[in-house]
Amino acid sequence: MTIRKLLCTAFCLLLVSCSSASAGSETISQTTPEPTIETTPEPTVVPTPTPTPEPKTFLEEEGIVITPQGNFDYTAWAEKGEFPMHANCTITEEPAETEGYKKVIATVTYDVTDTTGGRILTREFPFDRYTGLCFDTTNELSQHLEAGESQLIESGQTVVYEGKEYQTAYTIDRANNWPELIARLTVVCPEDYDGTVFVVRYADEETNELDTAHDWTQPATIDELPCYDTAEAFYFTASDK
Repeated sequence: MTIRKLLCTAFCLLLVSCSSASAGSETISQTTPEPTIETTPEPTVVPTPTPTPEPKTFLEEEGIVITPQGNFDYTAWAEKGEFPMHANCTITEEPAETEGYKKVIATVTYDVTDTTGGRILTREFPFDRYTGLCFDTTNELSQHLEAGESQLIESGQTVVYEGKEYQTAYTIDRANNWPELIARLTVVCPEDYDGTVFVVRYADEETNELDTAHDWTQPATIDELPCYDTAEAFYFTASDK
């Protein structure tokens, strides 16, 4: 009987040990975490900015071509009939009396050897390459010159371009050194201003009357002036650009 009891007790202990081991295994299996799957985020699409176009100058808008300095020819008007005009344009720069300003000087020399005779008409004036603003006015320039250069500048035209202002002034002197006629155009402007363009164009009695009738006291761009589309017109700058 004692041996049977001992065997039964040993068998029961074995069953309890197996049952505990089995329960422990199930507990471990239930607490094991699921593996984490890492995902790569989609890249952020940055829109490409649209480039801002550079503003066009008046010359570019109008398709105006600059004539290189030097000799040029065109048909000129005289009272007794048109004739071939031989001309020359040179441009120089020099310091102005007013601090921070310079003078841009265009000397236009007309050779009128071949004239048909009588009164000869020419037309020349400066304007701004960026806006087209004409510098020509009917101010009493002699009075301003007598008052000094600063007064002349104050009476001139103000060019406004890309947020900056440039105060400019203009004078012209003419000389008859037969058979040459000489026009000397001077623009007084800030030292950092590079917008002066000089135009030389055909003129006759009709264009002269239209020019005279124009109100030159009001600022205007050259495309607003009479005879803007004159066939024979030449445009000059200090840089030839």
